[in-house]
Formats: sequence, structure tokens, C-alpha cells
Amino acid sequence: MYSLIGAITLFLILVTFHEYGHYSVARHFKIKILKFSIGFGPDLLNWKNKDNIKFSLSAIPFGGYVAFHDPADTENYNKLSAKEKKYVLANRPAFERSLVVLAGPIYNFILAFFVFTIVGLFIPKQSDTVSAQITELNETNFYEVVAINNKDINTVQALEVGLLDLTGYTGTVRIKLFDYTNQKNIIFNKEVTNLKFAEGQSPSSYFGIRPYADFEPRINIVQSGSTAENIGFKSGDVIKTIFQEEIKSMYQATSLLNTVGRQIPVTVNRDGKDVQLTLPSKQSGDTYGFGLGPEGNSFASSIYFGFSQTIFWIENTFKFLFKTLNGTMGFENLSGPVGIAKVAGDSLVSGVIPFLLLLGILSISLGAFNLLPLPMLDGGQFLFILVEKLKGSPISLKLKATLMNLSFILVLTLFIFVMVNDIARII
Repeated sequence: MYSLIGAITLFLILVTFHEYGHYSVARHFKIKILKFSIGFGPDLLNWKNKDNIKFSLSAIPFGGYVAFHDPADTENYNKLSAKEKKYVLANRPAFERSLVVLAGPIYNFILAFFVFTIVGLFIPKQSDTVSAQITELNETNFYEVVAINNKDINTVQALEVGLLDLTGYTGTVRIKLFDYTNQKNIIFNKEVTNLKFAEGQSPSSYFGIRPYADFEPRINIVQSGSTAENIGFKSGDVIKTIFQEEIKSMYQATSLLNTVGRQIPVTVNRDGKDVQLTLPSKQSGDTYGFGLGPEGNSFASSIYFGFSQTIFWIENTFKFLFKTLNGTMGFENLSGPVGIAKVAGDSLVSGVIPFLLLLGILSISLGAFNLLPLPMLDGGQFLFILVEKLKGSPISLKLKATLMNLSFILVLTLFIFVMVNDIARII
């Protein structure tokens, strides 16, 4: 039930926003529009506005479209006045047609930005450190994951995507770590051959990495009358060193602050200045009366989070699309409506934030997919406009129709494949 509700909600939001992109830009240029449809096939619901544009909710809930007057449809086209014909999409300048075609994917990217920004308001500032336990090393120790094959890592998300990007790779995977216990950099090497990840397996688990989003070691609470308050610790202090060791994360700080039987010298940064404090020795089970916690996002940092997440997922979506098309990543990694419905249902049950994150990622996926240069997609339509502009004359209707039919067969085949693949995964 949750899968169905989640899938329908995602579908309505993503498709409506995408098609509204085409619609709104066309309206801006006063281009004649026949129909705005969510779904394909027979209309379930429909109405017309004052400009005689038909809006409909159709029976087949996969996609949508904005229909424009077509000069090839002579029956309807000839009913238009000379002035109205000037505002038929096919008769408008290439610049206007291009913006109308590209508006759908662009609106998907804009939607993702707003969704990620909203998410940013309700989550801590994104971590700039990934702490982890490594099963093939000392399982009880914590390490900072610094880089994968010389590519810097600063979030769990970047770690997982960076490892996933190695799909098909043969050779040595070099994982640079910082050993919190011994205060030194080490290299963890793993040999792989045509690297593949099992269904449902996280890339990090393949390498025996248990990652944790780690944060700046910021003191977020100091209990009244506690040892920490009496010594001079204040909420908002950021721990810089413990035992004169540079502190990079909360996990590292927590480990050292649990030291028993000796005084603990601590340097904190307070309002841009370093302050030296010393905690007394303690016995096992004793507490100092303060806690560490991440800083929340401001409105400005939420906007930055939204922007950085949008760029991150656009970049990686295109990267994985091309890896799939060139065979580096198998088509079995793709998901269709059934798979999306399941994930949507799971995220809906998990809470609003996971659902919104899924919405943002899928919005970018939809936008990126529609930019592929296939005639029935927005990218293909833009390519037609570009070719016609360069050659100075229209592409023949027969050739367009042939290419459209071929691309339709290709997309339909892919759709059937991912549907079967999704069902097989669930069964």
C-alpha cells in the first residue's frame, strides 16, 4: 500500500513539474498549446481553460506530454488564423523552440534544488569527514576515510558513489585512511577484477568499510553545575586538540575524552580564538557533563546544500547513464516503475526526509534521461532543432517519423526490461 501511495505521489510531482516546464515557457512566448496531459491514453479527467487548452489526467500513468499544433496536421492547422499560425511552435525561432524543449529537464533540476534546500533546513550541516571501521584492519579502531584512488572523500554519500564509480574496474583500489589511534596516514589496498556489486550490496560493505557521517567536534550542550561548566567549557566551543593531537571528528574526540586515569588537556576554538582547558582525570563511567553534536544548517547553508547536492547528483547521474550505455555498468542496475514504487514506499515509511531525498534524486534522473539524444525525448527534439539550424532547412517528416518510431521501440524495450528486472528482484 505504501509503495503504491509513494509511487503515485512521486509520479504526480515529477511528471507534473516536468511538463509544466514545457508549458510555462511556451506560454511565456505565447505559443499555441492544444493539451497538457499527465499520463497517456484515454482521458480519465479533463477540462479546458479560457484559452481552450485541454488539461487531462490519462489512464496510463507513465509520463505525460504537452501537445502543440503541428503544421502536418492540416485539418486543425488550417483552422488557425494567419496571426495564430505565427505562434505555432514549429513556426517560432530556434531559440524559443529550444527553450521550450529543454524547459522540462531544467525544471526537474530546479525542483531537485528546492527539495534539497528544504531537506537542508531539517538536517545537520553536511559532514566534512567520514569515519569508519575497517573489517580487514583493526575492527575496534576508527579511521578517517581520506581518499579513494587519490579522489578526496568528505561525505558518506561521496564514498558510496565514488566506490560505485569503480564498477568494471580491474586493478588496485587504494583507500587512504587516517588512523585516529596512531595519528598517521595509512593505505589500505584491495585488488579487484572487473569489479561488480551484488544486488542490494552497498559498495562500502564490499570493501569491508562501515562508514559513519562524522562532524566537526562541536560542544552543543554543557550541563549547569557540571565539571565542564566549572572548568570553563561553553556551548558552541569547537574542540581543536586533545593531548596536543589534532582533532578532526566527533568520533576521534569522543574516543580520547573517554581516557581514564589522567588529566586531559583540551584546546577549543571560541569565537575565532583558541582557549586552553584541562579536564581532571576520571574513572570509568564518570562524565564531565557536556555533549558533542553537529551544527544545524542556517538558511544560507541550506541553499548551499541544495545547490551542491543538485550538482553532485546531476554529475553522477550523467556519469552512470553513460557507463550503462557503454556497457561498463549492466542494465540490471536500472530500475523501472516497480522498483521505484518499492523504494518510494520504503522511503515513505522511513519518514519525510528520506522521501524528499528520493524525490530530489529521481527528479534529476528524470531530467537527465530526457536529455538523452533520442528523438522521442527532449534531448532528441533539441538535436533536431540544432541540426535544422545548422543545415538551414527542416529535416524531412519521413525521416523524423522513422527515427521517432525507432526510438519509441528502443525506449519501450528498455521499459519492459527494467519492469521484468524489477519484478524478478522482488520475487
